[in-house]
Amino acid sequence: MRRSRLIIVCGVPGSGKSTFALQAADRWGAIRFASETFAEQMGAAARTVSGDLSKAAIAHAYEAMEVAVKDAFVTHKLVVAVGSFRSEAQRSQFRDAAIGSGAHVTTLRIVCPIDTAAARIRSRLALGEQGPTKQAIAEIDDALNRATDIDLVLTNDSSIPDLHRRTDAVMQVFAFASNHNVPSAVMLQQFKALASKDPEAIVLGPAAAEQASVLICETTIT
Repeated sequence: MRRSRLIIVCGVPGSGKSTFALQAADRWGAIRFASETFAEQMGAAARTVSGDLSKAAIAHAYEAMEVAVKDAFVTHKLVVAVGSFRSEAQRSQFRDAAIGSGAHVTTLRIVCPIDTAAARIRSRLALGEQGPTKQAIAEIDDALNRATDIDLVLTNDSSIPDLHRRTDAVMQVFAFASNHNVPSAVMLQQFKALASKDPEAIVLGPAAAEQASVLICETTIT
């Protein structure tokens, strides 16, 4: 029986998480959820005066998105959860939800320079949208830089077509693994191959790098 896969997409606001998720949905049939969508359900209470999401809105967003994600496992093989996921507790919450539902899970981070992310947010503000300050973006980036549970990192520092290309490369691995119940070790090797072809754009995160080291040790011992 094929198992669903949850892809936790984390990163600072303006990094390209939504662009990744939209491409995953449109091209690869994934269902996507964004924490910000659930946060906005709180109306005016969702934002502070500075434009950052309030603590109450963040808590509501992740709780509501977890429920939606668990429901989606019933009907979809590829489920994408988008949010800053700045804390290990948030990421663990969704990993545990996936594992408890019998699904696989991968944590993927989209990165870009802080100045680039801030400029993208400013362009949204000019259109009447709301968003965080540059300081808030930097704080989220700093928290994610300390994370040790991220499996894969995609760089989005050029164009949307480039991010689409990188998204397709990653989603192709996820889709094949989902359709054929590919073992995690095999999928890891496929990601390592992608990283070797485009090392500046796709790299293994700390969690996957540690897993790769364990597999090498086990192979050597065997």
